Amino acid sequence: MSTHEKETFIQTYQWAKDWSQLPWAHDEPTLFLAELCKQRGTSGKALDIGCGAGTDSVYLAQRGWDVTALDFVPKALEFTQARAEAAGVRVTPVEADITTWEVPQAFDLVLDHGLLHNMDPVRYPAYRERLLEAVAPDGDFVLLHWHPLYPGQANGEVGPTRRSREEIKDFFAPEFQERYYGQELFEDLPDMVGGGMAQAYYWFRRNQACWQPAELIAQVRRTFERHDYEPEPGATPELPAELLARLVGPGRLGITHVVPDPADAERILADWAVNAGDDAVSLLHQFASEAHSNLCAAVPKCGECEVSFCKRLRYR
Repeated sequence: MSTHEKETFIQTYQWAKDWSQLPWAHDEPTLFLAELCKQRGTSGKALDIGCGAGTDSVYLAQRGWDVTALDFVPKALEFTQARAEAAGVRVTPVEADITTWEVPQAFDLVLDHGLLHNMDPVRYPAYRERLLEAVAPDGDFVLLHWHPLYPGQANGEVGPTRRSREEIKDFFAPEFQERYYGQELFEDLPDMVGGGMAQAYYWFRRNQACWQPAELIAQVRRTFERHDYEPEPGATPELPAELLARLVGPGRLGITHVVPDPADAERILADWAVNAGDDAVSLLHQFASEAHSNLCAAVPKCGECEVSFCKRLRYR
């Protein structure tokens, strides 16, 4: 963040007599954290970027997580540590700017409760680079970000920058894939922060099709073996363009984070296959062909599939 932004935050912390007076203070944990803890259990390493009032850091520590609470304002870390001590748990405080921090390890969970939307856009690339270093290959990333309450809404004189859902997904693609999304509306806020807004919550995971393309093809092969299907070397059966677009899109393999134009699907698959193996295009065409394996056609046989990277897993 710029020096001006940092000074603004420092002044706000100096004004606040306790954590509850901070404009961004919240009593309840950020949306999705409870479900994430339920799914992942009570162990893991978590990084709370811009820990602020410490609510999320303490919540995770109470559930057994090894928490690193990062903020560039010392008072934020003081609030967080005091709340952790009062709750009988421990967090590791780190005074640093995420955009210049040397990430020491990969984390199972990275949380950003409203830091990115307060950041100078010139810092976005550095933020994204650090995030890619911080999230473990099988890790989760939870983000809170302001969206416009209505199309064309301007930002305020101060406070968070509003971005659309499409802009957020584009920013993190292709390395991250949206798993869950939620929002709540605030129709009346001070004019100085731009009035109302939609407060959006994202639960991202690594896009494994992007992260491990060769493993995805290995999963396709295991599905063939399960069905006693022997791939035909070099066979690339013609597929309807609409089906191929669905196959590479976010609803299935997630090679793209939006459903592509059917006319572009073949090119997208070919570009992706460069890192997936010489026969990747052929195998995926056979995988989705009714005349060949008939496994991932218009009506996919999800219950009989070994492709764990497919986003349709949420329906199984």
